[in-house]
Amino acid sequence: MTSNEPFETLKSRIGKTLVGFSKEFPHDQHSYDIPSSRPDKRDFPVPELVLFMMRNVMGWGWSGTGEKVRWTVYGSFKGFPVFFEHRKFGFAIGMKGGDAKDRQRLINQLKTALKHVETFLAPIAKHQVALGQALIANRYSEFESRYRFFRDKADRAYAKANRKPRQSRAKKAETQNAGSPMDMASSLVSDMMSGFGKMMEAKHEGFYYSTAMVDAYFSLLEHRLVLLRAFTGKVLNQGELLEFLGGKWDVKLSQIVTDASLSAGPLGKMRDIKERIRNPFAHGGFENDGGSIFFHLPHVGAIPTNFSRFGNSVRFSFIPIEQEDHAEVCAIFDSLDELLTTGPLEGPHRLMDAGVDPSYDEEHIKRYHTAVSGTEEDMEDFLERWSREFMMHANMDY
Repeated sequence: MTSNEPFETLKSRIGKTLVGFSKEFPHDQHSYDIPSSRPDKRDFPVPELVLFMMRNVMGWGWSGTGEKVRWTVYGSFKGFPVFFEHRKFGFAIGMKGGDAKDRQRLINQLKTALKHVETFLAPIAKHQVALGQALIANRYSEFESRYRFFRDKADRAYAKANRKPRQSRAKKAETQNAGSPMDMASSLVSDMMSGFGKMMEAKHEGFYYSTAMVDAYFSLLEHRLVLLRAFTGKVLNQGELLEFLGGKWDVKLSQIVTDASLSAGPLGKMRDIKERIRNPFAHGGFENDGGSIFFHLPHVGAIPTNFSRFGNSVRFSFIPIEQEDHAEVCAIFDSLDELLTTGPLEGPHRLMDAGVDPSYDEEHIKRYHTAVSGTEEDMEDFLERWSREFMMHANMDY
C-alpha cells in the first residue's frame, strides 16, 4: 500500500456517498444570489470538517476570508448551484433551486460522508496530540466563576446562621402583652425553637454550598494546572502532553510548582481536603479509610472500621462542614492560589487569566517562554497581539 492510498480510498468512499454532488459551479453565479440558511448546529458541530472534505479531498473551489465570513466552498447538487459557508453566526448552506426534500437529502449525504472523514482523521489526531501539536480551550474564567459562586453562597449562609434572629414588632408586642407567665414562657420557647430551626437551615445550606465549592475548586485546579503547563514555557517531550493530562492532580501540581519547600505545605493540606471532604461527597459518601463502613461488635454495637480516625470524618459532626471547617478550607485554597499566581508563576498566570488558549507545540511554548521571562513590555506586546488576533477571528473582521 502506497502512502497516498488511504487518502485515495477516502476520496473514493466519499464520492460514492455524495451521489449527485459535483465541483462544477457556474462562473457567472455569486453566492450573494443564492438563498441560504443554517442547518441544525448539531448536524455539523465542526464546520471545518466540511471544508476539509469538500476542498481538500473532493477538490471543490473555495474562497477565503470575507465580510463576516471565514471560508466558502462552491459546487453543485443535482445540477443546482450550492455553497457551504462558515459565517460569524454559524455554518450555512446555500442552494439555488430544488425543494425541502432535496435540501434534506443534501444534508443527510453530507453527514454520512463526514463519518468517513472522521475515521480517516482519527489516527492522525491521535498522532498529533502525542507530538504535542494540540490546543486546549482556556476555560479558566468559567471554572473560577463557578468556584467563586459557591464560595460566596457558603459564606453568606454561614453568616446568616450566626445572626441573631430579629423579632418583628407585632411578635414583640404579642410577647410583652402575654397574659400569664406560662403564656410568656411558651412564646419565648416558640421563638427559641424558630430561631434554632432557621439557624440549622442556614448551616445546612452553608454545608451544601461548601461541598460544591470544594468540588468546583478541584476542577478549577486541574484545569489551571494543564494550562500552566504550557504557559510556564517548558517544551514538552513526545507523549508528555497525554501523560500530563492523565496524571493525578497532586503530580501535576508538583511539576508546576517546582520548589518543594513552597508546595509541601499546601500540597499536604490539599490532600487532606481531598480525602476528608471531596472524595466522600463525590463518590457516594464512601471514605477511603473505611470511615463510612461499620462492623458489628458483639454485645457492643456498630463500630466504624477506621476506629478513632472516625473523629476526622466529615460525618463526625451533625453538620458535616461547619463554618470553621469552611473557613479553614478557604484559607488553604487562598494560600494555594497565592502560590500559583506569584513568583515564577506570575507571568504564566497572566497569560491564563487573559484567556489565551494554549498550544503545546514547541514553537508556541517558546513564545510563551519569551513573554513570561522577558520584560513587562514583552508581556504586553504578546497579550496585545493575541487579543487583536482573537477578536479578528471571533468577529470575523477580515
